[in-house]
Amino acid sequence: MSMQMNDDLLSRQQMQGEMKDWSRPYMENKWDKLPSAAEHYIFAGLSMSREEMARKSLLRQTVWRGIFFFILGCVGMLALSVFQAYRAAKVSLTHVKAFSDNVIQNMPSGLVTVNPDHEITSINKAAKDILGGDLTQPFPQLIELIQEMESSQGVLSREINLTLDSGHKIRLDIIASPIMESENQALGFLFLFRDLTQIRELKKQVETNKRLAAIGKLAAGVAHEIRNPLSSIKGFATYFGKRYEDDPADKETAGIMVKEVERINRSVTQLLEFAKPMAIEKRKVDINELITHSLKLVHHDLDQKEIKTKVNIDTKKAVINTDPDRMNQVFLNLYINAIEALDDRGTLEICVKDAKEKADIEIRVMDNGAGSDKDSLDLIFDPYFTTRSTGTGLGLSIVHRIIENLGGSLSVESTKGKGTCFIINLPVS
Repeated sequence: MSMQMNDDLLSRQQMQGEMKDWSRPYMENKWDKLPSAAEHYIFAGLSMSREEMARKSLLRQTVWRGIFFFILGCVGMLALSVFQAYRAAKVSLTHVKAFSDNVIQNMPSGLVTVNPDHEITSINKAAKDILGGDLTQPFPQLIELIQEMESSQGVLSREINLTLDSGHKIRLDIIASPIMESENQALGFLFLFRDLTQIRELKKQVETNKRLAAIGKLAAGVAHEIRNPLSSIKGFATYFGKRYEDDPADKETAGIMVKEVERINRSVTQLLEFAKPMAIEKRKVDINELITHSLKLVHHDLDQKEIKTKVNIDTKKAVINTDPDRMNQVFLNLYINAIEALDDRGTLEICVKDAKEKADIEIRVMDNGAGSDKDSLDLIFDPYFTTRSTGTGLGLSIVHRIIENLGGSLSVESTKGKGTCFIINLPVS
């Protein structure tokens, strides 16, 4: 088999050699017959119109894109500037609003705003303090002012009396104004007010002090002129009482004369004490011992009417710097007033506690007696004002003067038929 393959390979090589020998003379004869020629050039050209159009289109697109991005950049910068201005304005507005709210909340006068539906929309701190807390509905007096403003469209100013939920009555100096919009329509109503109660009390105190000063000057001159004739009258009455001892009617008349002269003399003594400058000698005093001692002085009168006493001392300032003799005089006058006002088996209560606002103590002397009406309370510290047939009307005036000389204050609260409470604020040092 291998031999056969070799024979095939040999015959194939011989055939290829023969073919090469046959083709060579033919090709050689062909190239020999071609004529000799000069050099030739081939020129190829392209049309540039489409390239020029593409270049112009690209240029236009580039310009428009540049303009677009420029405008976009300007708009972005403008938007950023507007946003920054908005933020600055918002911060400024927030500060202004916070400042105005702070001013409104801390202003010394009360401020209340009401919408056209008579609903309270805002109230500041001073208004809450004056009116005793948050308001849910306007007072009837405020609604009356709103109705008046709706017809007049003007500002109103007047004094009004209000009764709070606690029953306490206050007097306000109030200014009311409509809150108008551009179309001349009321968006709401504003009330600005201040409490005149304390101012009126101060005015009363000033007027009382003026009256006391005038009466004091008058009393100083009159008292000495009265005392000398009184001594003579008392001497003669005593003489006639002894001379007519055998006549009971004359003796009784002489005794009445002596008693009446002594009563007038006591009044003159009180008047002189009220008129002359008051000497104060302060020293450290235990308030508990002072009250206990003063109650012992009226113990007999309290037992006689079976009056029950309550003493409640709740203070960290048990030792105070004051004049004990003058304070005894104050307590005695207040106790005697209470005993006169109380029926049998009434109650006299003395409370001592720390004052809320200052470094003082507050002493309350209370009874559940007949009480006084408002007209009597306005005159209760005036000299010679009394509701009792046997009183001189100088006791409470002297008490008021003593407390003022000790650097304290005296006030009174009373309800007809329910009792009276005298409130003493006394400095500790």
